[in-house]
Amino acid sequence: MSLERYRQFLERVESSPGYWHEVAVAELTQDLCRLMEEKQVSRAELARRMGTSRAYITKLLGGNANFTLATMVKLAMAFDGALHVHIADQRAVTRWQDELPGEPPESRKPRRGRKSSSG
Repeated sequence: MSLERYRQFLERVESSPGYWHEVAVAELTQDLCRLMEEKQVSRAELARRMGTSRAYITKLLGGNANFTLATMVKLAMAFDGALHVHIADQRAVTRWQDELPGEPPESRKPRRGRKSSSG
C-alpha cells in the first residue's frame, strides 16, 4: 500500500464515529485500570461497590460493554470520583489536571489524553 493510500485510509477511519467510540472506550478502560491499581481495588471489590457481578466488570474492562453515561457515573462514584465529559478538536492533545482544595500546584502532574495521528 502506498503512503498516500495509507493516509487516505486513515482519514476515512478517523472520520468514522465507530473509530472515536473505540478510542473513548480504550481511554476509559485504561483510566479504570489505572485507578484500580492506584487504589488497590480488585474486580470483585469494584463489582461489590457497583452492586454488579465480577463478570460484568471483566466485560467492562475488556471493552466489550456499551458504556452508557449512567454506567460511567457509577464507575466514577465507585472510586469516590465524578465523571467529567469533554469535547475537543480531534487533533488536540488533552491534558487533565485535577485540582484539590488546599493541594499545592507543584505536587500535581497532568495526565495526557490521546493525540490524533492526523495532527
